[in-house]
Amino acid sequence: MANFGVLFAPLAVLLASCSATDVPTDTADLGRSVSIDAVFENIATTGPIEFEKVTAATWSVPLSGLLNLEHPKAQAAGIKDRDEAISVYTYVLKHPEHGVFLIDGGVSESFRGADNSDVSWLVANVMNMDALTVQRSNREILAGLDGEAISGVFLTHIHLDHIMGFDDLPSGIDVFLGPGDAEYSAANHLATRGTTNRLLSHVSQLQEWAFDESKALDVFGDGSLFAIHAPGHTAGLTVYLARTTAGTQLMMGDLTHTRWGWENGVEPGTYSADLPRSAKSLTWVKSLVDQYDAAGNIITVHPGHQSL
Repeated sequence: MANFGVLFAPLAVLLASCSATDVPTDTADLGRSVSIDAVFENIATTGPIEFEKVTAATWSVPLSGLLNLEHPKAQAAGIKDRDEAISVYTYVLKHPEHGVFLIDGGVSESFRGADNSDVSWLVANVMNMDALTVQRSNREILAGLDGEAISGVFLTHIHLDHIMGFDDLPSGIDVFLGPGDAEYSAANHLATRGTTNRLLSHVSQLQEWAFDESKALDVFGDGSLFAIHAPGHTAGLTVYLARTTAGTQLMMGDLTHTRWGWENGVEPGTYSADLPRSAKSLTWVKSLVDQYDAAGNIITVHPGHQSL
């Protein structure tokens, strides 16, 4: 989430090769390329996946990171920077054949009631970690699965607030994410890479989605879960659309963080790596929802940190 660029701007040239994490990556062999039409063709029918949205934690962070306050719509609405209440979500997907998966990494029990040693002092202070309150940890999610194992994690992206739960998950678990997220170089990684590496210390390898020009993958090959590449907030930001027993669910990570951002088509603010590209991706995904769900009653949309 955080924009550390101001703190480390003088070192930007020196940090040109500073990636987000040292965890190695490989190309995922899961998922097959499909057209966008194929992603949405059966959205009006229920699918096989059991779905649960979990509020892993509540938090408060500056609105200027979550929303582009320079956008004409934000300025016309008179929106000013302030601390904004948000939630950290993870989504539990139970596929009848492939098992249980999380979308985003949740929050580990180690964040409850005490400082987490995986998070550096600088990151904890900049990110207002004192305001984070765990609501349901991955340990508690696992306890509710009655011994059923989690088969893997599908990340929307690699920012801290989407990878805080791996301490509670088995070492070596399969983790998938969009292309370029792990390798992306930025000045702020001088401050964040150590924290990211520690939070991912149980992950032996990150598997990157192999998107082509269609930007869409049928994850299991049965039309139940799709990954859609929507870069900008990060290089690999991935949106997931699931056909579930509770209807079609669109989990967009931080394509937009907030309810207001989605409803008004305003992209995230300073937490994004590439603001123009972020805006373009949000406009594209929003247009797809409008096109394939014109009545607005088929697809349930889940912004990154607030619910509609």
